[in-house]
Amino acid sequence: MAMEHDETVVAGPAHDGGFTITRALALLRRHPRLATVVFGTVLASAATFAMSLPDIYRSTATVLVEHPGTTEAVGKSLIAGELETRLQTISQEVLSQTRLMALMDQFDLYPELRMRGDDAAAVERLRRDIQVKLTKAEPGRRPTTVAFSIVFRWRHPETVARVANALASFYVEENAKILERQASSARLPRLTQELAQMQEVYTSQYPDVVRLKAEIAALKRLPRASLGEEFRVLDPAMPARSPVAPQRVGFILLGIGLGLAAAVAAVLVADQFDGSFHTLEELRTGRLDRTPRWLTAAPIAVGLVLVVFVSYHLASSNDQLAFLFSRRTP
Repeated sequence: MAMEHDETVVAGPAHDGGFTITRALALLRRHPRLATVVFGTVLASAATFAMSLPDIYRSTATVLVEHPGTTEAVGKSLIAGELETRLQTISQEVLSQTRLMALMDQFDLYPELRMRGDDAAAVERLRRDIQVKLTKAEPGRRPTTVAFSIVFRWRHPETVARVANALASFYVEENAKILERQASSARLPRLTQELAQMQEVYTSQYPDVVRLKAEIAALKRLPRASLGEEFRVLDPAMPARSPVAPQRVGFILLGIGLGLAAAVAAVLVADQFDGSFHTLEELRTGRLDRTPRWLTAAPIAVGLVLVVFVSYHLASSNDQLAFLFSRRTP
């Protein structure tokens, strides 16, 4: 007499309905250890990365553009387009490699890049971290008032403020040189020629001769007088109290999202290669894996250490990634 053998088996989640939330939850319950390890690894990587990113600070120096000698002409002779052209001309000198290398030497900027001998990359990084932009007239001043701001960002708030102020001084000095060259190439030769012509006819005591000599002497002492717009530092940069980047919460949230997605993807892949069937008794008692715990925990621990190590070294000096989730960047 044949005896029927009835054994109830439980297979993995059905595959006939495509991927659904119900199926994903079932797979997570079937592979809890795999899902936990994958999620924890991704989250640990994101958290280490976020905490290892450097704090970035930003300071701004404001430079006022004014016409000397008269209050009625403030800002009238230099419209925004002309100011942009002048700023571009000055920036070619201020942001030249020679000037920026001297600035990096003075304030010890980007030591990691310079220690590797990559001065060109350090100069390009410094150019990216500097921004010059026109600003609106401040309250209480005439609408014609023109100003521009010099913004610098880096890791140390005191150094950031000092660099921004140094850059503002560079722009003031370069503008003065431009005005001096304009005076030398325009007014001074004309006045000198006029004086020579008058001296051929009149004595040195003649009033017009005396006047021309006084104008030429004054122009040589103050070559910028009444020739063009002067730059003057209106608001010097101050050390920032709090960093503008990174937004570490954004990296943590991204890590949670990526961890969940990676966990689901891992259990899906594991399910594709798992063709075994398990009895209800095995499922209830958990007798599915008799591998010693230390054999399982050891590679997990090693993997986590490697993930933390790599994440730290990728983020520890990465100024650019620090701005990934920042709303405003200079």
